Amino acid sequence: MNHYLKEYNMLSRVPMSLVMFKFVIEHISRISRILQQDNGHVLLVAVGGSGRQSCSKLACHMAEYHLYQIEISGNYGFNEWRDDVRSLMKKAGVEGKPQVFLLSDSQIKDEAFVEDINMILNTGDVPNLYPGDEKADILDKMTQLPKDSGKKGDTTPLALFNLFIERVKSNLHVALAMSPIGDAFKNRIRMFPSLINCCTIDWFTAWPDDALEKVAEAFLKTVDISDEMKEKSVTICKEFHTTVKEASGEYFLKLKRKNYVTPTSYLELIKTFQSLHALKVEQITTLRMRYEVGLEKLDFAAGQVAVMQEELNALQPELVKTSEETEKLMVKIEQDTVIVEAKKEIVAADEASANEAAAAAQAIKDDCESDLAEAIPALEAAVQALDTLKPSDITIVKSMRNPPSGVKLVMEAVCVMKGIKSERKPDPSGSGKMIDDYWGPSQKLLGDLRFLESLKAYDKDNIPPAIMKRIREKYIPDREFDPNVIKASSSACEGLCKWVRAMEVYDRVNKIVAPKKPNTPKPKRNWQFKWIN
Repeated sequence: MNHYLKEYNMLSRVPMSLVMFKFVIEHISRISRILQQDNGHVLLVAVGGSGRQSCSKLACHMAEYHLYQIEISGNYGFNEWRDDVRSLMKKAGVEGKPQVFLLSDSQIKDEAFVEDINMILNTGDVPNLYPGDEKADILDKMTQLPKDSGKKGDTTPLALFNLFIERVKSNLHVALAMSPIGDAFKNRIRMFPSLINCCTIDWFTAWPDDALEKVAEAFLKTVDISDEMKEKSVTICKEFHTTVKEASGEYFLKLKRKNYVTPTSYLELIKTFQSLHALKVEQITTLRMRYEVGLEKLDFAAGQVAVMQEELNALQPELVKTSEETEKLMVKIEQDTVIVEAKKEIVAADEASANEAAAAAQAIKDDCESDLAEAIPALEAAVQALDTLKPSDITIVKSMRNPPSGVKLVMEAVCVMKGIKSERKPDPSGSGKMIDDYWGPSQKLLGDLRFLESLKAYDKDNIPPAIMKRIREKYIPDREFDPNVIKASSSACEGLCKWVRAMEVYDRVNKIVAPKKPNTPKPKRNWQFKWIN
């Protein structure tokens, strides 16, 4: 049996951990003998956890039969059941491979499953199981069997299908694992008599004492305890299981309520003992390690204390000397404290004066910022206007032969701001007088490649008063000297007009702000007004 078990575990994806004692060997032998009989079907009756499926799997492996089980899922229903039954019967009838269909009561989701099993046990067939095309395929494959064997036989559809049914009966063995608990088992036995008539019943009773001992010895073999302790642990596990079973019987007699003590309960008891033993060993080992580490640290601390005591004794003279020096230093600190207090009053007075100066500086700063609030937006707008100009725009203005009056007016104002003198030319109207003409100098000025940069770097903080006086008297009041009006003549001159007007606003504000700069107290940072390029 152990040989077959090892062989099964090597081949199976789900190995079994079985302990071979007399009780298990008897059931495996009984199931193996039944399955190898003609029309051998077995009904395994026991509560859950008694080893019915494990014994059936090993018996099937010993007989070299193929084990077939359905996989129950949430969507598994009657149609999926019929598909599985068709597949199973084709393997048994068409392919001729011996099959063991293992079905437990927990897999029966519909009583129609049991009805189909009843028909298979009784007749080897399920009515209306195969659609027409599948049945024709089965008959076609059955036709090949007499040819392959060299025998002549009846090839009518009825004879061929009967041959298929006979092969199913010969190769298909059903193993039903059911629990006697509740009314479901009784009702199924009454409704489907083939479960009794066509099956050999194998009733799993309670494990005997030697089985309990064998199982406990096998599981406790890996536990790291003495042999004497293992024997006592086996005895106590068996005693626990037996006393609980007896107590369950008394419980039923008094309250008429069943408490089932199964072999699974016994295995869980042993596994609980193993896990509890491992937990306690781990806890005790941890405590022991802590104790040992604590002792090592205490020894180390004692050694360190001895070393420090020696060092302290060696430092004792120096400590006395340091203490005397500290006392002298404390006396000096007390004397210096008197001096510091006197200077503290002087510093407080200076702090009050500095606060007053800071308040005055803040007031001047706020005043300057309010004055500059008018000039800064105009300056920024002028810079943006200059930034939008391109050399091509300047070239267009320069190339004008007869520029509009607005263009001449703007360029004249720019020349005045730059300090460029005019040319004396006769009056074009024929008056005979000489007039100041700025167009020639304007063209020369526009021809300068650094013309725009010179405007951006213009020294706006030191504009000569004479220039600003002329700008304010002649150009600022002129209605034609307006960016919106100039825009109609030239977009480039519109930006230049904005620049001249911004310079006038800044100069006017600067005349108000500049006198306030010297009044700013030295502790406060001097405010400088910069034109942001």
